[in-house]
Amino acid sequence: MEDLKDFLQPVSLSMLNDDQGYTDGQLGKHVLLYDEEMPDVSNADLVILGIKENRGAGNTVSDENTADIIRKHLYQLHFWHTEVTIADIGNVEKGNTINDSYAAIKTMIIELLLKEKTVILLGGSH
Repeated sequence: MEDLKDFLQPVSLSMLNDDQGYTDGQLGKHVLLYDEEMPDVSNADLVILGIKENRGAGNTVSDENTADIIRKHLYQLHFWHTEVTIADIGNVEKGNTINDSYAAIKTMIIELLLKEKTVILLGGSH
């Protein structure tokens, strides 16, 4: 995954939780998050990948920070299934063109599927 780090933008944990932190019972406390260092996804059951690309939305107004908006609410939820390991590897950077973004997203997803990971995509314009 380290070789694909150039495609990714880390997630700001302090922005997600407004510098409040998370309690032991909240999902945000248990996610292996790419905040400063890329997490090791080898033991992760689920991998979260944010999509900043919003140019395919047509006439609909779409925020490129949608993935982080979703995370902000998702990570506040209670985490009941402690046997599930979740890694969040950040957001795929928006490419020069929409096709550049799609190629980067495709490359990331293929790499994760080859590692037999379940991928959850957040954001994007679809």
